[in-house]
Amino acid sequence: MIPGSDDFVVTGGRGFEVRLDSLEQAAAALSVSSASLSNAEYALYSMRLSAEAGSCGASSTAVQLDQESLRLEARARRAVDECLGAAASVRQAATAYANEESRRASAADGLQNLLIGSSAVPAFLRLLGAKGIGRDLDLSPESDGRTLARALRAREQGHIEGSPKDLLVGPRVQVAAGNGDPSTYSYALRSLRQAQGHEELDDGTTVPPSSILVERFTRADGSVAVMVTVPGTQTWALDSADGNLFDTEGILDGLASRESQTRALIQQALADQNLGENAEVVFNCYSQGGIQVFGLLEDEEFRARHRVAAVTAVGSPVSAFDLPAEVPVLSLTNADDIVPAASGRQVEPSGALVNVRSPSRFDPIAKAQYPQVVVAQAHDLGNYARDAATLDSSGSPAVLEHSGSIGAALGAGSAASRERFVYTGTDTRTNPGPKP
Repeated sequence: MIPGSDDFVVTGGRGFEVRLDSLEQAAAALSVSSASLSNAEYALYSMRLSAEAGSCGASSTAVQLDQESLRLEARARRAVDECLGAAASVRQAATAYANEESRRASAADGLQNLLIGSSAVPAFLRLLGAKGIGRDLDLSPESDGRTLARALRAREQGHIEGSPKDLLVGPRVQVAAGNGDPSTYSYALRSLRQAQGHEELDDGTTVPPSSILVERFTRADGSVAVMVTVPGTQTWALDSADGNLFDTEGILDGLASRESQTRALIQQALADQNLGENAEVVFNCYSQGGIQVFGLLEDEEFRARHRVAAVTAVGSPVSAFDLPAEVPVLSLTNADDIVPAASGRQVEPSGALVNVRSPSRFDPIAKAQYPQVVVAQAHDLGNYARDAATLDSSGSPAVLEHSGSIGAALGAGSAASRERFVYTGTDTRTNPGPKP
């Protein structure tokens, strides 16, 4: 739980990893000690046999040495047993700790984990008539959600035009730099609301659809860091006629394949920033935006080109992807947000991922009477902005460590200058479907 909040659940993070590693190392050390003591017991036994063979059997010294050796062997045997018992207890404690963390991460306290626990994705595949795919889910190393996305993408192939190569990126537009501490969660949510078009920029203008925000920070030592803010879905059209990248095509491509037009837009924007060798990149992403960013994190070539210092994801299916251990990610979701359930699998606590789940915003009666309202409000950016304000006052070590990573990367409080740019992408080949 987050101190001072109402039932926020925090799992994973570096602290979890360190504590688990410490327990496992302690168990290993105890096992090594038991082996050393066992060797000592055998050495005492061998010494006693040698002494018996080379001494006069009736001598008082030989008897005394034999008795003392027997006592020492017995002590060594007890110590071996105690070390083995302690090692087993520590291993049990490590297993119990990991299991409890997993239990808290998967607790059925809202619609999100209820859906994941109900195997809804395989059921949906059977509903689509894709029983063969449903049978293959257990054999696939990917999440159920990505398998489903691939099936849907193939099913809609004739209704979607183009590829990531059909992307037109307009010239970058400089806008007013953001105000406030960029290491806070409130700043991340404000940036996401601005990129989503829900809030004006600091100069009163509005980010156009199909755009990302890139804020450039020149740190005190002259090095550079950028904060890239990637919004969520902006139209549910299958292949948006106006070329908006954040459509259903973007979701399917983001889950089903390595390439997508939004990922191409992000990479072109970073290339345009002409980042140096020591530059660092921080991501904010919401909903579909998380799908696009997580896909980039899986790409070793992308990580070789860009040092990703931290990712703050909101309402995204983080467990659909295999995230690299070296990139810190904080995932903020609501207990009733069903978008993260699109992964089809539970979040497994790890050192790289801090998973934060805010409590349900409705009581059980309201959930039964107004399920659509509950789902919409759970995924709403305005409500997530209030959750972010709660995180900013949190005393959770994992939450504080993540914001500290962002601040260190951006030089928060000591940056010499900051600039902000809008990059807009357009899908130049679309299939708007039949005219009504």
